[in-house]
Amino acid sequence: MNDDRFATAFGQVAPAYERGRPGYPAAAIEALARNLGLDRRSVVVDLGAGTGKLTRDLTWRFDRVIAVEPLAELRQLLAEGAAAAEALEGSAEELPLPDACADAIFVAQAFHWFDGARALAEMGRVLRPRGGLALLWNTTPWERREGAWFARLDDLLERSRADLSAVHRHATGRWREAFEHQQSFEALSRATFDNTQRMTEEEFLANLTSRSYVAQLDPDARRELIGEVTDLLRRPGSPLEAGHVLVPMRTDAYWTRSARRET
Repeated sequence: MNDDRFATAFGQVAPAYERGRPGYPAAAIEALARNLGLDRRSVVVDLGAGTGKLTRDLTWRFDRVIAVEPLAELRQLLAEGAAAAEALEGSAEELPLPDACADAIFVAQAFHWFDGARALAEMGRVLRPRGGLALLWNTTPWERREGAWFARLDDLLERSRADLSAVHRHATGRWREAFEHQQSFEALSRATFDNTQRMTEEEFLANLTSRSYVAQLDPDARRELIGEVTDLLRRPGSPLEAGHVLVPMRTDAYWTRSARRET
């Protein structure tokens, strides 16, 4: 990963990540499997697997799932919650896997952390000829400033001491630059899926706490920010109703195939 300060912050908030982060729509996973020609016998890798949010869904669809995660705190929760998967320590730039062993690699909420050129080279090595690569991101309404209340939340984050460069790294699409200067993969295809969440207030605050730009704050600053968000939830126009927060998330899915063919 290409920013240790942010990447290692996830380890400090692993329980909040597991409690607050949503999974991915079944429709998105099914569309990716269909477009990449995968079936139950396919060997798939979940790279940057975190606590196993995507891994669990993959184990329901594929007989063999290999989950690769560099952070021990996340990998422990991954092993507990997705016991059907093989959990390995490793990074996108140095995959602990042999050549041509996988039919597809899934990356959820993580590709923007990678050294893109090195990661794509490693993925190309590990994938079988014409193997698939699937990328997913859950995007939040405050990233998109969708509606007045979520725009106010975004303003609050901007005024805080949170470093939002990680958000911009994903939202601006700079991660795509890695695909513009390589010949290992075909052009990316894209689809968007609704992933609206109805969260308890605790889950919503855990979701925010687990964001890298909040997790990397010192504990006092993190508590202060979460307190301000809690106050914001009490104001008119908030999405809080009867103890639940309606969060109109969406999932952006991208896919491509290895350009390497059978010889």
